[in-house]
Amino acid sequence: MREPHAENDRPALLFVPDISGFAKFVSATEVTHSRHIIEELLEELLDANELGLEVSEVEGDAILFYRFGDPPDAGRFFAQVERMFTAFHAQLRRYDMQRICRCGACGATSQLTLKIVAHFGAVSQSRIKQHSKLFGADVIAVHRLLKNGIPHHEYALFTRALGDTWAPGAVPDWAQAEAGSDEYDVGRFEYGYVALAPLRTRVPELNAEDFGLRGAKRRVFALEQVVEAPMEFVFDVVTDLDARTHWIAGVKRVERPERGVNRVGTRHRCVIDASSPVLVTSAIVHAEDSISFAETDEKRMGCAVFGFHREGEAATRVRVEFLIRDSFPLRALFALLLGKKLSKQFRVSLENLARYCREQYRPGSFAK
Repeated sequence: MREPHAENDRPALLFVPDISGFAKFVSATEVTHSRHIIEELLEELLDANELGLEVSEVEGDAILFYRFGDPPDAGRFFAQVERMFTAFHAQLRRYDMQRICRCGACGATSQLTLKIVAHFGAVSQSRIKQHSKLFGADVIAVHRLLKNGIPHHEYALFTRALGDTWAPGAVPDWAQAEAGSDEYDVGRFEYGYVALAPLRTRVPELNAEDFGLRGAKRRVFALEQVVEAPMEFVFDVVTDLDARTHWIAGVKRVERPERGVNRVGTRHRCVIDASSPVLVTSAIVHAEDSISFAETDEKRMGCAVFGFHREGEAATRVRVEFLIRDSFPLRALFALLLGKKLSKQFRVSLENLARYCREQYRPGSFAK
């Protein structure tokens, strides 16, 4: 039997979107990348809030939202469900289109799913400075309801306490409501639910943006360096923006407008001096024994193309080509002033890369 409500309890909608699908990864890279990916997806869910929901807690892969007052009608509830679901899957499509990393976490993004559990009950609230905490049996109940017998990976569950406030049959045209119930330590709960799979057709298609160097190109220089580490390991080091200070000559710090996993479209600035340009990750091509990766400056004047070629189980030939847009002013600028300076900097950087990878790599610690 449910406990009676306390005197300071207030009626509230409890709304929990929960992300599922990540396995438990082992390597530090996979754990770090999975955390960044989940953080970006949770931010998408926060931005998709159209019901005036407040955040009580971010709980790992889920968010506990709440809203005091009357429950939303069915139309607004399902519009919120659709908004969050399509924003979530649009971000997954965007990530899959732009990702450059092939670790287990990044490769598993297309398998991530979203479920939403909603309940209308009574809760009490405690505030400690700017933080609030919800208490009550109904708060416990909405968490228990995340474990249920619904035979779908993606669904929106709404308890009878919420559904009974709606007009009969008040579901959108894409949904077919079904009923279920489960027994928990806080009592038996009856609920309705709708599968969210039909909403996948409403996820907007994305157009791949071209961040590369457009038009005719001219090569300024090409350099090579053999690195004593597996190709994938070297590639991970080069594309790890936080590691740039360890091997790029003269870099004092790396500035990034946004955190997260490096992918096509990611901007960063390796600060050497005040003239250091903003660079954009612009292209990636994977093959069995080679990887090609490019970064273009934000003004699209020059582009560095890194080629990684497998030379054995623990050796990689790294080739860097620097290209510029083929115009007379740029050709003159690099011929007279920048070409030799940049070539020397890249030469020292490649030597630093070889040293850093040799120090960091441990045989057996990295799987192809």
